[in-house]
Parts: sequence; C-alpha cells; structure tokens
Amino acid sequence: MAKTKTFDTGQTDPFSERVDEATQSLHERGRSVADQIPGAVDGARGMIEAASGQLDDLSDQGVIAALGLSAGVTIGLFLAGAPRLILALALIPVAIIIRAAMQRGVGPSRLVKLRGKPALLD
Repeated sequence: MAKTKTFDTGQTDPFSERVDEATQSLHERGRSVADQIPGAVDGARGMIEAASGQLDDLSDQGVIAALGLSAGVTIGLFLAGAPRLILALALIPVAIIIRAAMQRGVGPSRLVKLRGKPALLD
C-alpha cells in the first residue's frame, strides 16, 4: 500500500482566508445588529404609547372611523397579495385601535346598523 506524503509549504489557502474574513465580517455585523435591538424595541414601544394616547383623544366616532380606515387598508393589502410580514405589520394599528375601542366601551353594536339608523348617527 502506497503512502501519500503531505508537505507543509507554509502557504495558506486564499480561499480559506476569504471564508475566514467573511465569517468574521458576518459575526461583527450580527453583533452590531444585536446591539441595536433594545433601542429599536424601546423606540417602537414609545411610538405605540404615543399612538394610543392620540386615540384616547378621539371621540367614539373618530375611533370607529380610524378602525374602519385601518381595517380597510389591511384588507386591501391582503387582497392585493401583500407578503405576510407586511400584513402582520398592518394588523398592529388595527389591534391598537380595537384595544382603545374596547377600553372605552365601544362595542360591535356601534359598528352595525341597528333599528334602521346608521351606526354613526346615534
């Protein structure tokens, strides 16, 4: 059986150097993104609180109109075939408005036509 001899020439493979550089670069970029996540979450939380405060200033009819607009945009995105991530992001304002409506006691009966009168004219 023949034995294969290997010689160490002291030279490094350029391909492996590139792979190592790419791996290190990816690792550093991943860490920089991970370091920014807490700030992004705090910023998003602040924006949601600000939006909730603005909804509290609206009348009941304003909340109903905001819900209709937000739900309409979301349904339009769904019918247009938007990606799921976009639909999930579009549902955030709908959820915030529904929460605000339920907190002030605006129920589903305000959204439908009862006894021949339009709901918004009550």
